[in-house]
Amino acid sequence: MAAVAARPILFLEENQYSNFEWIGESQDGSLLCRWEEEVLVRGPVEGTGGGDGVSEGATSSLAFATQIALASPDLHSAQVLYTFDKVVPVVQASVNASRTLLGFVTRRNSGEGNKYSAYVTEIAPQGGVFSLNLECSRQILLEFLHTEEAGKPLGDSWIAKLLVLVHRESIAIYSFPLSLRESGAWVVEDQPLTESVVRAFVWAQWEPRQNHLYYLHYRPPPDAGLTIGSGEAEEDAMRPRPMLTALQFHPSKPHETVLNVPLELSGLEHSGLELGGDYRDQGLLHCAGDPWLDLRVITSPSGAVCICHHYIYKSRLAETPADPESCVVYLAYSVTLLHHGCVLHAVVPGVPWGHAHAALPTYALFSEHYLLVVVPGVCLHLLDVGLHHTPNNHIITTPPPQLLPNAQLFQTTGAKVPSGRMLSFVDGVNQMIVEVKVTKESLFSLFKTCPALSTRLAVLHLAAIHDRDHDLTRKLMWSVCENPFSLDAPALLQEYLVGETYAAVHKHIDSDAAHLLSLLPITTSPFTTDTEYVESATEENVRISYCLLENACIMLLSPRERMVRSVSDTWTKLWEHTTTRHHQRFPLADVVDKLMVSLDTYKPEALSQGSTPVSPASPLVGGLTITSLGLTLAHLMFDPLPFNEAENTTSSKLEHLLSVNLRELSMYCLKHFPHESPMRVHAVASKYVCTQLQVSRRLCSILCSSQTLIPTEKNEKGFTFIEQLEEGVARRLFTLLERYHSATEAVAYPLPQGYNSFLAYLAHRCLPHHVFMQYVRRGVLQLNVDVLREIVYDLDDTPENVERKLEIITSVPLIRGVRTLQFWQHPMSLILRSRLHAASILAGEGPGQPRTPTQSARVNAHHLNNKGISAFPTTDHLSPYETFLDLLTAKANLTDLDLGLLFEGTVASCDYVKPDTRNDALGA
Repeated sequence: MAAVAARPILFLEENQYSNFEWIGESQDGSLLCRWEEEVLVRGPVEGTGGGDGVSEGATSSLAFATQIALASPDLHSAQVLYTFDKVVPVVQASVNASRTLLGFVTRRNSGEGNKYSAYVTEIAPQGGVFSLNLECSRQILLEFLHTEEAGKPLGDSWIAKLLVLVHRESIAIYSFPLSLRESGAWVVEDQPLTESVVRAFVWAQWEPRQNHLYYLHYRPPPDAGLTIGSGEAEEDAMRPRPMLTALQFHPSKPHETVLNVPLELSGLEHSGLELGGDYRDQGLLHCAGDPWLDLRVITSPSGAVCICHHYIYKSRLAETPADPESCVVYLAYSVTLLHHGCVLHAVVPGVPWGHAHAALPTYALFSEHYLLVVVPGVCLHLLDVGLHHTPNNHIITTPPPQLLPNAQLFQTTGAKVPSGRMLSFVDGVNQMIVEVKVTKESLFSLFKTCPALSTRLAVLHLAAIHDRDHDLTRKLMWSVCENPFSLDAPALLQEYLVGETYAAVHKHIDSDAAHLLSLLPITTSPFTTDTEYVESATEENVRISYCLLENACIMLLSPRERMVRSVSDTWTKLWEHTTTRHHQRFPLADVVDKLMVSLDTYKPEALSQGSTPVSPASPLVGGLTITSLGLTLAHLMFDPLPFNEAENTTSSKLEHLLSVNLRELSMYCLKHFPHESPMRVHAVASKYVCTQLQVSRRLCSILCSSQTLIPTEKNEKGFTFIEQLEEGVARRLFTLLERYHSATEAVAYPLPQGYNSFLAYLAHRCLPHHVFMQYVRRGVLQLNVDVLREIVYDLDDTPENVERKLEIITSVPLIRGVRTLQFWQHPMSLILRSRLHAASILAGEGPGQPRTPTQSARVNAHHLNNKGISAFPTTDHLSPYETFLDLLTAKANLTDLDLGLLFEGTVASCDYVKPDTRNDALGA
């Protein structure tokens, strides 16, 4: 799915540093790192809280010391910010925007456990180290606020603000007054002022680029009172609930609470497996929290908010082995999508405990529509979590071999990337730059090799809807054609039809009608509560399920309640999206149901004499023609078809299907937007219906061109083209077109003009007769007059073929069968036509022949002059034939009779009947 490339970090490749580690990130994307190197240092200063500084006048010597540096966003170079006089266990650091102050946290192992300490030092130039008098066993996180430093500092004094987070104790802002000395050095003037932000928290995360602070705390249970019932329900109601709160910091105004949302987080309680109690000090995550709580908040400026929670668990039926490393567990994560009001749960089975415990999932927004979830050595998921439709098209696969299983990825956003389709990460374990890029080649490779239908549908959805890459979708359809007998083919063809239609309409729709796009179908994948991505029929597979955030007490500030009303940020976009009424998209299944009823009573024979292709400009819907549909000569040449696209019919199934689609879609849009202009609704519905035909035609062209070369000359297409196909090619082509036919019926899409005749004759040429008749009886194949004529000409008049012709002709409506008999020069045709003619006369239904009265009179006169009425004479010159004519003339005028047909039919009946049958008839 993704092309992964790993390359070494340039400045690390040139210099071999010992104990290298990433310890922080700046707002502009620069990364803070530390290493140990042999440098010229001076003796430690006394009274600096542990000797983490330097002193003046001390003797110098070579020794290993810790250095803190700032790497450029592209990681090509690094600038040393501070050099200690010895090895200092720095685990996290932060630098202000003007590069004048550096805050860092150390962790020392004492007899009672790890001890964290926080310090601030001057680095412009390197100066003294100031302790924040924070030393505890709780994790400490320092983050400089860049809200006050958007530009260069004004004057010779200003204030630097530092956010100090002490796990489960407090979050506070330390304000350091800085002044510029004559020597050009910035120094701290006085003790910092402290402002409390949060009293206690379970987990917290700082987002430096958007100045967001998220923290998790427990909402106290409701006051105890009279309760009815007992058991787990009451205990669950009295249990504290986790609550996520978001704070927004502003450049010149106080911070504000913009979001409060209760969370349902699985795995908060310890399981029977040992999880470990050491903090994970990862400076690039900007997080502080319980070691067993892996939580991350990912937001986008467009208003998407994803709360990601990773946990592991084992089955209750599985026994815990003596060696926990050999235990197989489930690795799971949940993503709370606030902009969709639902929670997505993903479960990956069969992960070894050691790998699952050490795994650190990486979450990153990919373009505007996807969330990339990477667990090295386990899974690589691309979740469709965009704002425009429900999250139900996810790409599930395994990581490529270029991504090492022990990698810990941290996204870097400061470096310039060649395109928006690539994400850059730093591997904190292997010290590599990992680039994840979704390319056409990687998507095509995944589409061909992945056995899971849901993933293949998601790849096609990405190419058609989000990338709008027609070349890639065409290539994917060619891949489907390589295995036309696959059961997944119809579903993939349906997704192509729906996705390409929406993309084409979205591209050309007017801006004043853009809101109607929310009603148009966008995918065939249903938004189900549980989806299994089946890759193996014998083993457990990845599962993705959903639950809605119903009755959730979510507090989100409206734009009017914000501290700064003119700003447009994540929270205003989230408010606009959540307060907008979202309608269910137009269900194509409704049109399918209506067509099932209407086509049963649809009688094209009453209005049409047949479906013989003649004219390419037959009207379709409301006067729409092929040209008005946008199918110009250039389109026809770019997407050629092996048959002539014309049907000379007064009424066709294509017209009926398009009119039903147009009517149902227009009524659906007016139902959900009752105040919308009917003319605008009709314009959008007409554009959508016309695009349906165009996309259906394009898909048919792709399927046909994948099997054979399509001729360009008109006289080489159609039935002539079929007769020139090899048997194997014809069978594969019919299988593909059958899948295509099934896909169009499932989503109520039209078929190109001339397609039905082409498919019917192709089936006649490549299928056994009994199979062909099964397709005919079940309504899959439509035998129009042009097809019946070609079948009659194609089959010789052997006794077996005569029976087959009769079976085919009797399977179509009577009028169409009579017209077909006129092309069959055989005694049986005369017998059937004469009998039908006589039966219609005797039943009082008229002649039943397409001749005019003048023609009938002329033919009858010629017949009487030449043959008289002495056919089959008897001794009294009377004949049964003459007696039969007397009966017919008593029911109809002589001009209504076709005496030639009756005479030839009578002769054929006597000549064609078997001798034994003739003798039996004469004896009777």
